[in-house]
Amino acid sequence: MNIRNNLSRITKKPASRAALQALVAVAAITATSTSAFAAVVCNNPVSIPVPQTVAGIYLNLVTGIFNSSPASAPGWDFNPWGTGSIFFYENNAASPMDGGVVTSGTTYAALASGSPIGAGSTYTRTGTATTNWGAGVDAYLGIRFLNEGTAAINYGWIHIMTTGPTTGLPATILGYCYDNTGADIMAGTTPVSLKNFSVD
Repeated sequence: MNIRNNLSRITKKPASRAALQALVAVAAITATSTSAFAAVVCNNPVSIPVPQTVAGIYLNLVTGIFNSSPASAPGWDFNPWGTGSIFFYENNAASPMDGGVVTSGTTYAALASGSPIGAGSTYTRTGTATTNWGAGVDAYLGIRFLNEGTAAINYGWIHIMTTGPTTGLPATILGYCYDNTGADIMAGTTPVSLKNFSVD
């Protein structure tokens, strides 16, 4: 009886009803935000060193595993390497013509934040000129790869900072994101940066 009486008193109080309505509204907003922005998958920030070697580093964008040996990074998607200038290689054994990194003319493009990456971009899988990626570059590399988890082509970005006196090596991968639905993405986009907040 006491429990029923207490519940009855709580539900009859306007303040309690308002609090309940507020909680429901917050829950609805949270649910909407989670479903709306779950498509962008990030591993950001990270600090993955890219040594100045023939092997470089092998990175699986889906699992986050990286290693200087491809066998220790199964299903790897991306391999920056070089003993002189830095080169970027994208692996896609299941669908060789689908992978690649964004180019600008004959060079790997060093993209600014907000640059579009998607089906309309130009890609290459083999080494091209890397004049855009000399020493002291802090930019984004656009990438297209086959997501082994969804079996779909995904577009994403990799944030890279180069060092070295002239070649850009060694370098560091600072983070990466991709859209796992196969939609286009903008360089630097993260789930947080996608959210718009408004107060009525």
